[in-house]
Amino acid sequence: MPSVKNTITFLLGQALLATGSPVDVEKVEKRQCPKIHVFGARETTAPPGYGSSGTVVNLVISAHPGTTSEAINYPACGGQSSCGGVSYANSVVQGINAVVTAVNNFHNSCPNTQLVLVGYSQGGQIFDDAFCGGGDPAEGYGNTAVPLSAGAVSAIKAAIFMGDPRNIHGLPYNVGTCATQGFDPRPAGFSCPSASKIKSYCDASDPYCCNGNNPATHQGYGQEYGQQALAFINSKLS
Repeated sequence: MPSVKNTITFLLGQALLATGSPVDVEKVEKRQCPKIHVFGARETTAPPGYGSSGTVVNLVISAHPGTTSEAINYPACGGQSSCGGVSYANSVVQGINAVVTAVNNFHNSCPNTQLVLVGYSQGGQIFDDAFCGGGDPAEGYGNTAVPLSAGAVSAIKAAIFMGDPRNIHGLPYNVGTCATQGFDPRPAGFSCPSASKIKSYCDASDPYCCNGNNPATHQGYGQEYGQQALAFINSKLS
């Protein structure tokens, strides 16, 4: 879909051609910027788009008419030929950078829009790293600061992580039966500055966000927890 910024630029140009008069940019932006915008990030090897994050993204859109959305454009790869052979670590780093660019740019264009993040598996990991900071040394991302702008962080009202490999037992926003950790866990004692805005879903039999052996569990969070996630998001939106 065309970006809000490009749409605004086009409308300004058309209005100027039609009237020959300056256009009130602030008024145009208010008309074009949605009340709510959702970012979705897909899991490893899912084709470009929302992947499994789309279940919750669509629930939010259905519950809030006029909501817009966009998928984070990143490799979502783990070395497989189907996604270009990009290593998992490189994909995560590219993903974090893509999140920062997309979210900061949108917030700069629409500073009053409420933002929601929905990430699935590796998509949850890149949102986790971008929103909470702390770095991701196992994947070669050494920046421990929160890379998103302070304004963007404030605009993010809710973040949903499903099957996040950074999961570790004991985080205040955890939901599900996992009592251990994922394959790239946060360090013991980690604290996310935006913890109150997050819910992270992981069950014990998941081999990626926990230490289970049932890959099917990893694909089931949208169906199992989607309505619960929507209720949490709704509680955070104004």
